[in-house]
Amino acid sequence: MLAGASTLIYATINHTEDADARAVSPVLSPSFTATVPFHVLIMVLVFTPFAWLYWRRADGRDPVRETLRLSVVWTVAAMVVDFVGFVVVHNPWSLTPHQFYVDYQPWITLIYAAIFVSPWLRLAIARSRQGSRTILPRV
Repeated sequence: MLAGASTLIYATINHTEDADARAVSPVLSPSFTATVPFHVLIMVLVFTPFAWLYWRRADGRDPVRETLRLSVVWTVAAMVVDFVGFVVVHNPWSLTPHQFYVDYQPWITLIYAAIFVSPWLRLAIARSRQGSRTILPRV
């Protein structure tokens, strides 16, 4: 939602609505291409704090195993929600599978990578605050 809002705000401020409407694909529109690098950053800025919130209730669990589990669940959930919301359900932001999985490269992959990495970033920050130099446990 924040990523889409950033694109709409950009279009409004820069008056690119007409050029966006003429684009062959929504992911190739001027407003989208100008803001899509920030979508990756937005994912990190959103998912990392949510990982902190998750860990408020996950104390006592193996941090590495739980971080891996959280990363996988969030990434798979994002992929499913994106597929349903952008490919299956027809709406003004609908895309064909080609537009979503080919035209949207490398950004969609980087967005999923950012979602996957966010819980690990939370773990790294937590461990650095504890004085640990690694996010993985010592063997």
